[in-house]
This record gives sequence, C-alpha cells and structure tokens, in this order.
Amino acid sequence: MKRLLLVSALAALVSPMAALAESAMVAPAAAAATASAKLDFRIVVPRVLFLQVGTGTNFVANAGVDLIDFAVPAANVGDGTVVAATAASGNLTNGAVTVRVMGNGASTISLNSATTGAMNNGAGSTVGWNRIAVAAAPLTAGTTTGFNNTGIAHPAFPASNTGNGTATTLNATNGVVREEGKWTFTYLNQDILAAGTYGGVNTNAGRVTYTATMP
Repeated sequence: MKRLLLVSALAALVSPMAALAESAMVAPAAAAATASAKLDFRIVVPRVLFLQVGTGTNFVANAGVDLIDFAVPAANVGDGTVVAATAASGNLTNGAVTVRVMGNGASTISLNSATTGAMNNGAGSTVGWNRIAVAAAPLTAGTTTGFNNTGIAHPAFPASNTGNGTATTLNATNGVVREEGKWTFTYLNQDILAAGTYGGVNTNAGRVTYTATMP
C-alpha cells in the first residue's frame, strides 16, 4: 500500500513538468463549443557568403584553381592582335569562367581582385595586368534557380599591378545577393616582349585572388 502511494505521489509531481505543450479542456461542451491550443515556431537562418570564380559547385568549397592560358602566334608578337585564351582555359573554355556570388547578411557585397605584381617570365621581363581584358556577360547556359543572371562587372585589376583593384558593388534584394554571370579573358598583345612564359600556376605573379566582402 505504501509503495502504491509513493508511485502515485511521484506521478503527480512529474506530470505537470512533462506537459510542455498547451492544451485546453471544455466540459461540458455545449453546442458550438471551441477549444484552442497554440504552438510557437522559430527558424534560424545562418549568415552565409559564397563566391565562385571558375570551376565549382554551388555552396560547396572547391580548392581547384583554373588556368587562363594564352599562346601568342609567332607572326603576331606585339602587333596588337587580340589573343583569345586556349580552348582548355577556364571552366567554360576559351578563357571564360563562371562567376557566382551569394550572401544574405548585408545590403551590399563588395567584390574585388588582387595581384602580387606584374606577370614576369622569371628572367626580369614583365607584362602588366592592364594587358588582360575582361568581358562580363550573363551565362549562356541559362539561369541557376534563384540567381540573377545578368552578369557581374569585373573588378578592375590594380593599376600598379600590386594589391587590390577597384571593387564592384553588388546590391542585395530583400537582404540577399544572388548574382551570376561569366567573365571572358583575352590578351591585348600590345607589347613586343622577351621570349618566355609569363605567369603560370601560382608562379611568376600569375595568380589573381578574388575576394567577396560582406559587411
């Protein structure tokens, strides 16, 4: 009998603590009686920033770096004939790359380029970044769901060839930036340069670093 009383007492103590949801009881329930109960909902959305230049998958980190490769024809060295990148250059080929920016934490996002110096051939000769032209346009393969495919202006390379360039500002809609497009690079071929390979795969100052900044 004592054990039964103890169990009943514990149940009486625990039950109110376990009843976390709201409930209502109407008794006796007359015609057209109503009972109501409420639930509260909460959705926590993280602050995220995503930048893709070249090969990549939406919202997935990718450590690969695309190479934009130019081969100047011997008959055209320095004659001003614009040189297109080789077919294998860039994830869209022929010197074209995909550009995507997504951020949900500010009214604007700043996109900039940075270089470590003029490209060189490892033997003292250099060529400035002002000899690389960039055409910005929408993606031709179609719009990614949720993105604004109108093209993204390329942030100008630094005039001094070193440090940050001139940033492009992307404006948010309803607190979100979701922009995409493509950049196509060409070599202006305006200088008669000494023979050699200028730049390269993270060598001879041939790498550009793009940075998206969300305040």
